[in-house]
Amino acid sequence: MTGARQALPPQARRARQTLALAFALSLGAVLALYLAGGWRPYVNAPAGFHYGVNSPFEALTLLLPPGWWVLAQQALLILRAALAGCAMGYYLIRHFRSSCRMFAPLCAGYAAAVYTGCIINLVWVDAALLLPLLLSAADRVLRGGGGHPLAVLCFLCVASNCYTAWPLCVYCLLYGLWQLLARPGRLDGRTFGRAVWDLARAMLPGMLLAVILVLPVIVMQYHSDAFQFVADPDAFGFEPMELAYCLFFGRYSAACAAEGMPYLYIGSAALLLALCYFLGEDSTRAKFATGALAAGVAVSYLLELPGVSWQNGDDLAVFPFRYGFLLSAMLVILAADTLVHAPPPTPALGAALFLAAIYLLGYQGTVGGAARTWRLAAAAALYLGCCVLLRLRAKPGWQRRAAVLLALLLLADVVASSCITLYGGFLWL
Repeated sequence: MTGARQALPPQARRARQTLALAFALSLGAVLALYLAGGWRPYVNAPAGFHYGVNSPFEALTLLLPPGWWVLAQQALLILRAALAGCAMGYYLIRHFRSSCRMFAPLCAGYAAAVYTGCIINLVWVDAALLLPLLLSAADRVLRGGGGHPLAVLCFLCVASNCYTAWPLCVYCLLYGLWQLLARPGRLDGRTFGRAVWDLARAMLPGMLLAVILVLPVIVMQYHSDAFQFVADPDAFGFEPMELAYCLFFGRYSAACAAEGMPYLYIGSAALLLALCYFLGEDSTRAKFATGALAAGVAVSYLLELPGVSWQNGDDLAVFPFRYGFLLSAMLVILAADTLVHAPPPTPALGAALFLAAIYLLGYQGTVGGAARTWRLAAAAALYLGCCVLLRLRAKPGWQRRAAVLLALLLLADVVASSCITLYGGFLWL
């Protein structure tokens, strides 16, 4: 370089623009949800802001007067949720080796999912922010690169909040298996085993070092009256069809949430794009590996696992190990895959209507008095709208217009469905 700074290559410049757009849309979506709540912390779950110092970020609030703590934590939640959307964009760009602008509304969906779930439990938000970075570092190892970034991220994950670290580390290993199984070509057992070992070897040093550092704190808390494991958790009171209903219609009842149902929602439109992945032209083995991992993560939410409780002043926090953003991230990845590749064939999109018919057969019995015809009509309109816009994106002269319309559909659906999830409706109406 001589004099002026050397211009970035077009691909790098486009990647930066996509990242900036992902952050802007993510921040806008989260601020829209905060506006919908009346510009104040979520009033239906005030205890979510009184778990104490959940991460090093919350420690910053201790520098402020006590009256500012709740608002400061709300601001940090908004910022970290938007950064989580940006981190998801970073991962998608590197994973698919594409700077598709359509990644940005999907990232906004992930940011809204993080905000929707973590407004109940701030203890999850750092893990949701680190997850896309962990997956990107895992991709680096699987492609033959160095494992130091993954080791550093695993260390930060465990050291910053050990409570939320173990499911992320397990998920990274499962993610590696998924990516290896989904690769095209012959599956070589020796190469497969070596790749899994490289991934585990990259993760272990950072994890072990962080555990050694935080172990004294864990032991001290465990022997105090403030912290204990809950060996016999309450049974979960939701059914799998209730979870499907929430995914499609975005309404979580307080009773279901209290019984352990995770907040998974990223918007109906993004979910439908994720389902379209299974209608595409990827190999059967890749679809089987993807379906197995998605089903395994979903079923894990139905298992009864021990929880953790600790006393912090007047607040007693008890909740199970539930991490909805893991499945939310996977659905975003599948939706991005649908957008990057050619749209599914029209016959496949039509065949998916049979799956919808099977779902509708159980709708009335599952939902009961909450069943509404307009909800079914809205879901049908979203699906058909996504299908039409996917096909139009492949037609010359329609790419830009169809992409803009699809992005607007995704954003509007994310904000609307998240408002329904958090507030039961649109409070500004």
